[in-house]
Amino acid sequence: MDVESTYDDVAAEYDTWVGAGSVLADPTFEELIGSIDGQAVCSVACGQGREARYLATEGAAVTGVDLSENLLTLARRHEEADPLGISYLQGDAHTLEGLATESFDGVVCYMALMDIPSLDSALQSIARILRPGGWFVFSITHPCFKTPATGDLIDHTNKSVRRTVGRYFSEGYWDGPGLHRDALPIGAYHRTLSTYVDALTRAGLVIDQMREPPLDHQPVWREVPQLLYVRCHRGTETLSTH
Repeated sequence: MDVESTYDDVAAEYDTWVGAGSVLADPTFEELIGSIDGQAVCSVACGQGREARYLATEGAAVTGVDLSENLLTLARRHEEADPLGISYLQGDAHTLEGLATESFDGVVCYMALMDIPSLDSALQSIARILRPGGWFVFSITHPCFKTPATGDLIDHTNKSVRRTVGRYFSEGYWDGPGLHRDALPIGAYHRTLSTYVDALTRAGLVIDQMREPPLDHQPVWREVPQLLYVRCHRGTETLSTH
């Protein structure tokens, strides 16, 4: 699937959907990132720059990388309208070519790892650009509750909401439309939780914290988590090349 052309085709709609020129507001993500004043931070799969702008307002020197040139055009336009010192680079998350090895104190990847075809390649590249001990924070749709076969049921006896889950072990690309369908007509690569953990380990990224916050926008997400947040650090052992 040509991810670049798909996002390019919907760049304007996506920008409107997430809030043109907006700054990310996500308390869980902010908590895991912590204080970053004076740090060099890379936003991988930065899109139109919402996460990069948050990082910059917190005092970081930010580089945003994305595959879609049209999304980057919008990100640069927002930077020109409200300069925060962010640099944007067109590039592939699989390689992060053009970014020097061990050049960042931290990396973020907000709601994008599940869109990237090769998880191992992306995580290896993220570990490469991190300084030893550097941190990595990411969020994804929860792999246990956003699977290729899911639905919500209401218990007729007490009106409680339940999330039904199927095909958890069916890893691979699937087209999972949601409320964002018009602005983001792209599915995701479903992977089990153990696949994510094992890939992090192979990349030399050690999990420090995880968060599974309840959300209020739909009743079911008050019962089970819609999103998974993880903070890691780059370990000192030699990174795997496999």
